[in-house]
Order: sequence, then structure tokens, then C-alpha cells
Amino acid sequence: MFAERRAQQPPAQARDAQLWDLATNEKLQERFLQEVQMAELWLSRGENGMGVQHLSNALSVCMQPQKLLHVFKRTLPPKVFQMLLHKIPLICQQFEANMNEQECLEDDSD
Repeated sequence: MFAERRAQQPPAQARDAQLWDLATNEKLQERFLQEVQMAELWLSRGENGMGVQHLSNALSVCMQPQKLLHVFKRTLPPKVFQMLLHKIPLICQQFEANMNEQECLEDDSD
């Protein structure tokens, strides 16, 4: 009976990975909400540049960026949405740079 239960449990590495994923997801969600709130604050003050910066930060940590862009298209003023669209290539470059840096760090630890 004990052996059957143990066989049904995921290996320790898988459990650890699941816990890490949950913690990471919580941090990403927290960061996402903070960035959206900061964007709202700046946009309400008429500081479109700062608002767009925080919207792009939110977009970079979002799990479904295409859906978020659709929401932004419907809810943001056209000028602000266009400013955000112009930042997308920079967001992609930053993401790629972060990924390359992470790969280098992983290679160094081997």
C-alpha cells in the first residue's frame, strides 16, 4: 500500500519545481499588478511616457501578452496605445538580452 502511494507521488524534483513555479507566478502576478497600478497613476496625471513605460513593464511579465494588448487597445487612448506599440521592439530586445544573460549564468554554474 505504501509503495503504491509512493509510486503515485511525483518525484521530489517535480514537486520542488511545482513549488518554485507557484512562487515565481505569485511574484510575477504581484509585479504585473504593481506595474499596471503605476501606469494608471502616471496616465491619470497626464504623464503618458511614464505610464507607457509601466505598461510595457506589465506587458513584459504578462503570461498572455497578446490578450493584454487587446485589452489595452480597447481601453487606452489611441495616442497612448500607439506609444506602447512603438515600445514593443524594445521589450523584445530586453527580453532576449535577459534570456541570454540567464543562459550565460547557467553555463557558468556548470
